[in-house]
Amino acid sequence: PPELRSRIFDTGFSTGTAGIGFGLTIVSNVVDAHGWTVSVGESAAGGARFEFTGVGAGG
Repeated sequence: PPELRSRIFDTGFSTGTAGIGFGLTIVSNVVDAHGWTVSVGESAAGGARFEFTGVGAGG
């Protein structure tokens, strides 16, 4: 949900009962280490859309 997007990369944040909230934190840390950025928005098909930007991020 849009109201949770600001917390999605926070350590320990999870909306599921089985998750521990480290997956997207790890992604964020790796992206930062490479000097890239990652953002989250809404996909036109529904759900989340993650966008990575930075040198070499597009392949």
